[in-house]
Amino acid sequence: MDRRFAILFVVFGVFLAICTGCKGFSQEPLTLASKGNSSKYTIGVEENSSTQEAVINQFPNAQIKQYPDLITAYFALQVGDIDVLAYNDIIITHTFNDSMSGLTFIENDVGMSEEIVIGMNKHSTIPDLKGIINRLIDSLNAAGTLSELNEHWHEKLKTNPLISTKESNSDQVLRIATSADVPPFSFTSENQIIGLDIDIVKLLEEKLNVKTSLIKTDRNKLVSKLKNNEADLIISAFTPTKKLQNEIDFSKPYYIGKTAFAIRQNDFTKEATLSKVPQMTYLEPKKPDEIYKLADLSGKFVGVQTGTTLDEQVQQLIKLPRIQYFTNIPEMTKALEQRNLDGIAVDYSVAEIILKHHSDFSILKDRLNKDEFGIAMSKNSPLKASIDSCIKVLQKKGEIQKIKDKWSKNKSAVRVIQQDWIGSDTLVVGTEALYAPYEFYQWGELSGIDIDIMYTIGKMLNKNIKFADMNFDVLIPSLVNEKTDLCIAAISITEERSNSIDFSIPYDKNESVIVVHTPQHAIERIGDSTGALSRFFQKIQDIFN
Repeated sequence: MDRRFAILFVVFGVFLAICTGCKGFSQEPLTLASKGNSSKYTIGVEENSSTQEAVINQFPNAQIKQYPDLITAYFALQVGDIDVLAYNDIIITHTFNDSMSGLTFIENDVGMSEEIVIGMNKHSTIPDLKGIINRLIDSLNAAGTLSELNEHWHEKLKTNPLISTKESNSDQVLRIATSADVPPFSFTSENQIIGLDIDIVKLLEEKLNVKTSLIKTDRNKLVSKLKNNEADLIISAFTPTKKLQNEIDFSKPYYIGKTAFAIRQNDFTKEATLSKVPQMTYLEPKKPDEIYKLADLSGKFVGVQTGTTLDEQVQQLIKLPRIQYFTNIPEMTKALEQRNLDGIAVDYSVAEIILKHHSDFSILKDRLNKDEFGIAMSKNSPLKASIDSCIKVLQKKGEIQKIKDKWSKNKSAVRVIQQDWIGSDTLVVGTEALYAPYEFYQWGELSGIDIDIMYTIGKMLNKNIKFADMNFDVLIPSLVNEKTDLCIAAISITEERSNSIDFSIPYDKNESVIVVHTPQHAIERIGDSTGALSRFFQKIQDIFN
């Protein structure tokens, strides 16, 4: 079919749908929840939740659609797949902040509420687990602690002075499954899982003298973690259902909330025009999965490396991203290859290396933020003055730029600087060797920009350099706990990190970008960093199109 004809056909279809009452755009907006009990309306709910059961019971005439999480249901509402979204009022308010992202709340005149409980493994090896949890909830209620926790998190605070940070010395470990996507109960902020539920986890540690291990998983997979004996508890704004009562145990409720009913703001009427059609219709002549700019990633899956500042950047610049966390860049890149992700957030230099090995990838022209990288060290480290001095000298002489050019622009593999001196003592330097071109393995050797910079500084200071390869999110704790003297791993200098550690002056600057699959219909390769070669292949593609 001719492309122009196809576009006109789609536009005509949308126009016809609007004029004739297409589902989701011509329905009279609801004013009361009870009026939704009609076959004219479709209500979206979270699958396997108590809200789902309650909606089915109280709205027997309505059509019910299930969604794995709030974000998916939200977009279903915005594109007209459902007319009403029924969800926990506190979670939906905290998720969409003050703007409510185009939602209007209608009165809950059917009295629906929901209990939030702790889910428990029926076959846990911990004796009387249900009794232990229930007694703890009783004691927290009696002391007013749960009320204090609720008040704290409703005010949207990030830290809680009520909760002790002291770790248990017990060998017993409680495995706790959480989805970390239901604020204010369990959510991710600044690369940490926090919330009311996590405070309860900390209270469990303190009151029961046990250690806890958080297992982050998708909401629709929480129950399977218990049933497969991969977790002892679910603490994640979890609600009890009759369907699950024979499969897992439920604690007493520790929170009783309301169900909110939300509709779209400015619902479409028969007088709606094409200019009012939301972006998520099929007016644009591109495939739904093609990404051209940051806005196209709204509601899509974006990969972020755990422990990096990119988490916050993605949340600030992309509307409602569905962030997936990875321990390293290779795993994240593979997920993008397999189309399990729509994009990955990385530093520009890293993106260039990725594109050298993936001709079907592109860098979006829209950038995230610019970062400054520093060498990290413990607070008040005696090394700071000498490290800063070395960086100033290397920058003035252009040596750092030469090292960057060596690793970024050289088409063939290059050798890392070798230590050819015997230092007066040894500096243990933490790094994460999965972040080319800054640090990675080749020929079995730790190589890259940061490695050469650190060896160069070591020679200037007459220090032996011993690298300790570890996960990125362990680097800062290794300094705090004095396991390492320095860390170099393209670590962004941030105010939050500077509260617990010190940084050298910046030795490099970089900008963060999103890598995506190259759109099939792109006229020119987006963010073209491979130059004429990519344009050449594009011209060939155009000939056959």
